[in-house]
Amino acid sequence: MNVYQQLQQTINTAVFSSGKLAEKYQPYLFMPMKYIPGENNNQTGKARRELTIKMVARFGVTSPTLIAVIYGIPKRQALEHLNKLVKEKLLSLVITHRSVDDRVYVLDYAGAKYAEELLSIAVYFRTNDKPSLRVNQNTIMHDLMMQYIQLRGIHNKAKTGEDNPYWISLVTEPEFKRLFKSNDVRNVDGIVIEPTGSLVAIELEHSFKTKAARQTILLKWLYGLNNGYYDKVMLFSQSLQVFSDIKRLHNQLFEEMVTRVDKKTRKALLASQDVALLQSKIIYRTVLCSELENVFYQ
Repeated sequence: MNVYQQLQQTINTAVFSSGKLAEKYQPYLFMPMKYIPGENNNQTGKARRELTIKMVARFGVTSPTLIAVIYGIPKRQALEHLNKLVKEKLLSLVITHRSVDDRVYVLDYAGAKYAEELLSIAVYFRTNDKPSLRVNQNTIMHDLMMQYIQLRGIHNKAKTGEDNPYWISLVTEPEFKRLFKSNDVRNVDGIVIEPTGSLVAIELEHSFKTKAARQTILLKWLYGLNNGYYDKVMLFSQSLQVFSDIKRLHNQLFEEMVTRVDKKTRKALLASQDVALLQSKIIYRTVLCSELENVFYQ
């Protein structure tokens, strides 16, 4: 069994152990997104080419910084790799000051067709749009940071250099939105599956929010947890101050919402068991704080 087959088997085992919970996310959870270098330059080049196209197809954009980190190459080499794909008309370049690299890359028509072959799914593409219109300028930083977190988790290594992934497969935010259109379910930033089969909602908290906004988010997470969309919620941020503010507001809301009555249901916004559930299922992951700060804000 080669390394690709082993990876696919590991993903399949985790998905099947998750049971019905994972059925909601087919076929996306079955798509490997781990970079595996080849035994020679030709194989390595092919592996990078295929993964880059899959990244852009699934996340919508990518940038040289992400490519450099995932492939373990200098940013100059990452830029050459992406520009080569532009020359082949698989990707299009979009200049924007919203990106840490002052540029992002999106799929071109041929790239979308190639992605369909690689992923065995339909890839939506509007041929009449200019490349810049395929990018939401307001969410570029958030989208790139989230892509970094999800792919960084798959490629995490122990201090010994051995693979030690946080999770082994993922569902991106655009994919989640395509699967679930109901307003009841908060559009989480991503879904990942751990080697144990546990499904985790990933959220990037890179800015401060009001208490009212945090209350709405808590109720959406509670709905997602109670209705089998995920087993837990994992928060990431580039800022310890943002984390401190979130915890402060959550603690206040957990006390207030058990006594505040919902006008529609005439019941408390949160029952005591809801508070206990949320407290046990929300995980604040500070492990990437300094890394995200260094990569995206310095």
